[in-house]
Amino acid sequence: MKLIQKFSILFLLLFIFQNDKAFSNSDDEVLIGLNYVYDLKFDEAESVFKQIQKKYPADLKGYFYESLLYFYKALPSRDKSMLEKFTELSDNVIIKAEDILDKDENNPDALYYKGVSHSYRSLLLLNLNESLLKAASDGNEGYRILTELIRIKPDYYDAYMGLGLYKIALGFVPDKFKWLLSLIGFDGNIFEGMSMLKKSMNKGKFTVTDSKVFLCLFSLKEKEISDNTSLMLSKELSDNYPESPVFKILYSGMLLQSGHNSECIKSAEDALSLNKFSFQKEIVKSANALLGTANFRENNFAEAAIFYEESIKNLNIFDRFNVHIFSAGVAFELAGNRSKALEYYSKVRSDFINERDGEAEKFFYRYATVKLKNPITEIERADILGMNLRESLKLDEAIKEFEDALKQNLLMNASNDEKIRFYFDFGLTHVYKNESDKAVKLFEKCISIKPDNELWILPHAYFELGKIYDRQNNRQKSDDMFDEIFSYDDYDFKNFLEMRLANYLNNRN
Repeated sequence: MKLIQKFSILFLLLFIFQNDKAFSNSDDEVLIGLNYVYDLKFDEAESVFKQIQKKYPADLKGYFYESLLYFYKALPSRDKSMLEKFTELSDNVIIKAEDILDKDENNPDALYYKGVSHSYRSLLLLNLNESLLKAASDGNEGYRILTELIRIKPDYYDAYMGLGLYKIALGFVPDKFKWLLSLIGFDGNIFEGMSMLKKSMNKGKFTVTDSKVFLCLFSLKEKEISDNTSLMLSKELSDNYPESPVFKILYSGMLLQSGHNSECIKSAEDALSLNKFSFQKEIVKSANALLGTANFRENNFAEAAIFYEESIKNLNIFDRFNVHIFSAGVAFELAGNRSKALEYYSKVRSDFINERDGEAEKFFYRYATVKLKNPITEIERADILGMNLRESLKLDEAIKEFEDALKQNLLMNASNDEKIRFYFDFGLTHVYKNESDKAVKLFEKCISIKPDNELWILPHAYFELGKIYDRQNNRQKSDDMFDEIFSYDDYDFKNFLEMRLANYLNNRN
């Protein structure tokens, strides 16, 4: 009898050891599947996740990561069938998690996969402009569960990514709405959210790469601030996943943002050469848009127009259509092909949805309709050339371009809209060159002008003045300038400016 008892105990211990080992092996297999995801090899990834489900049916990971594939498929395509499939699969994850929690209410894996499933549902519904009420409900549930998880198990590091994203997103909410967040129990804090993302990047198991992507995006600073964090993180992703076209696209975008046009072109071309698996249309669209903009920044307008055309061929109705169409039109016009430019200007759509399509669609619709009637003027051409040189960090050449325009009296017959655009772009060039006194004079010229259509430049000029006075340690004057921003309403890029202000104030010493 004792021998049987000893054998039973030995068998039980062996079973427990094998079960732990199996879950450890499932971790390794999940990481293999995620590597396929990052290389956009979705078929191979799905096969791995389904194998995990067969080998370890009690393990939630295989089910969750299969559902996540359809999140990734639905996000860029906005395909309703992909949304429905993701919802079906995530429902299954939540049900399985709840079954485990019925027996063990503090099971950390069940809490995590239930909470993060709700979080991804909320994110997808918001991005697809579906039920905002359902998105809020899922978001609230995900936030509550993940908060409880790290209270119970502070070293469950993957949970910090989801919470960090919540903290950052809510931290961008304007101050005048912060009371509402407090009322419903949410707390937004960009700095705290970034710290959580760093924790999941440095210590997480399955969220290391995703956290690095989000940190890359949220680490972008104002152009005059010397900070290469985003560029460095995107390069690490590109280097760590050399077969991934999507990380080549991300790195290309950060290179463009940093003024490195040639390197941007090289990385975009690498993305196209690797484009053999999932999301081929999206990669072609994104890479050609980057190639178009990089060439435009180099004032190579004929080449830019060709790349923009190729990008436009791959647009869908949910893309920022007018941005691409207007860019192509301007490139053709500056290359000397006004008839082709008119063809593109006439294609802009008026049936955009602000909540879905963003502020830029309305802005470029307005610009395109103006350019249909009026060709690009000499002062506008000079402004574009100077702006491109500035964004390419050729600051001395940019300043010379703006100064030459003044010497040629190109502003003499310019409209107030043309004048305020010119002074604003010239002022930004001096900001990039750390010539604050010259920048202040130009921004003060801006706020003395009453534009007909370019009202948006006035609050943006106050934002630039606020940053300058802040760097001069004149906090009171800086705050006065920032306060002026809120005296304007219903202007272009209002939401984006308020987000920039929130981010700047969060990083202010």
